[in-house]
Amino acid sequence: MGLTSRWFAIVLIALAIGAVAAAVVLWPRVRGPHPLRVASRVGMIILCQVTAVFVVMVTINNQYGFYASWDDLLGNANSGGRPSATPVGAPSPAVPDYRVKFTPYSQGFERASVRGWDSGTKGDVIVWLPPQYSKKEFAHTRFPVIEVLHGIPGTPHSFLRGMRLGRIMQDQITAGRAEPAILVLPTITPDRVNTGCADVPGKSKVATWLTKDVVTTINHNFRTLPAPRGWAVMGISTGGYCAARLALDHPETFAAGAAMAPDNPAVGVRNPLWLAQNTRPDVQLLIESSLQDPESPPKFADLITAAVRPPTTVTTVRLPNGGHNWKTWGRMFPDAFTWVSGRIEAPRAVPLAPSAAP
Repeated sequence: MGLTSRWFAIVLIALAIGAVAAAVVLWPRVRGPHPLRVASRVGMIILCQVTAVFVVMVTINNQYGFYASWDDLLGNANSGGRPSATPVGAPSPAVPDYRVKFTPYSQGFERASVRGWDSGTKGDVIVWLPPQYSKKEFAHTRFPVIEVLHGIPGTPHSFLRGMRLGRIMQDQITAGRAEPAILVLPTITPDRVNTGCADVPGKSKVATWLTKDVVTTINHNFRTLPAPRGWAVMGISTGGYCAARLALDHPETFAAGAAMAPDNPAVGVRNPLWLAQNTRPDVQLLIESSLQDPESPPKFADLITAAVRPPTTVTTVRLPNGGHNWKTWGRMFPDAFTWVSGRIEAPRAVPLAPSAAP
């Protein structure tokens, strides 16, 4: 039974109601010495409280999408950690092999566990292909790519629970507000540690993972446009912080970055504010915030806007209401997709070599 399944929530509610009912019925019937009666009644109270707390926790998780599965909750969803050593007798490949088998996952997404040859790690990567990708008339067309980064706690799988991300993108494409693009949802904690998407010695090389390993793997397995003009990065919360940091620090990979309700840009290694003050990359940033979000107030956008210098540009969008949650982020994504689409290359026909990605 899944962590976020309706039946799991129903079972927990039934248990909570049953615990209260049992306490009401059994409370006056407890027999035995006084210490035993006290202990039994205390146990009933604790049982009622525990079941009620579980109901509240599951309800909040289902609403905000903090954890998408049991593996996600237990820290196993990312398939993170250092790659296992090559089996005895099996030589290491002279050239890294970026071929990966992506398999159908959910809501039209495909999923694979990707090895990071440059970062020395591995993690889950989930991909959504626009409907045009598989059509015959687009057989020689390469598509732009948008990396979409989750928050913490969370994994790429959280997007599939918190919102129907593929449907939002499809609606924008159908309405003519965005060009068809490949969505790539990689884990930002491949080694189960939050580095703010930076390379931190002794912890994890997350920047290398996101800007080299994920990019190279996607390029080898799908028909993509070259970086940076064909690539953008966007994210929510910690992922929004990462989107701003990566766009500013890696203009060779991303032409644009969209940060939705980002974490404090003045915190962390090579943080977005420091990068805005000390570098001048040719990138465009979008920072969306809500006036009612205490965790990501509009002043975060103001700090970066005041610090950047040309050719870097910053566009800000402020919602009048909404907290730090999936409902608010779901309202941000349509306009963010439209904004990003207008700042990277549109799909274009490119002659493909026989060995090119399918």
